[in-house]
Amino acid sequence: MKKIKKNTKKHPKIDPTLQLFLALGLFIISVIASRGAQMSAWEISLFQSVYDLPDFLHPVFFVITQFGSIYVLALLLILYLARKHYHIVLRLLLTGTLAYLLTGVAKDLWGRARPTELLLDIVNLDYIVRGPGFPSGHMALAAALALTIGHYLPKKYHWIPIVWIVGVGLSRMYLGVHAPLDIVGGFAIGWGAYALFRHVRLYDINFSRRRPKT
Repeated sequence: MKKIKKNTKKHPKIDPTLQLFLALGLFIISVIASRGAQMSAWEISLFQSVYDLPDFLHPVFFVITQFGSIYVLALLLILYLARKHYHIVLRLLLTGTLAYLLTGVAKDLWGRARPTELLLDIVNLDYIVRGPGFPSGHMALAAALALTIGHYLPKKYHWIPIVWIVGVGLSRMYLGVHAPLDIVGGFAIGWGAYALFRHVRLYDINFSRRRPKT
């Protein structure tokens, strides 16, 4: 009987250290590009193209934007606690908290006004926002959570983090609360937080029988 050979070929992955430096570089670029009292021409064009989408999409984007909120983080923590994947719970908590804190620091240091203050006839459709627009806290948290969850998803579901991140980014512009560079800066923070905690090996706190990859 012929033995069936297992396919041991692994798909190439970007090293977490390299990801961390790429995220840092992207953030530095976004900080430099966002300096100044006004949005650049390409930012205005991109922002307006999203903001001017039909009004009936408002409820849809309002729901999507919650995927960058602490409410979704809390929901994910509860779900993974229920499944006893404690190391995923800790990684989500660490990554999400770091992204949230770094965003606050970045707003204090490099904050830029929101589109409602920089452009005419822009209405805040999110209702509850605080502080400067740069960088986007929702985008930072969405990227941190989506990339962390994506690490544990089967390959056929790797599109989910992409849709998650892009959806939240578009929602923040549609709701009139963030410019494109705010989104880029927030993504860089979330990506960096995810990459940093990819180095953390959490073997000892997973008490379930089946241990997902770390």
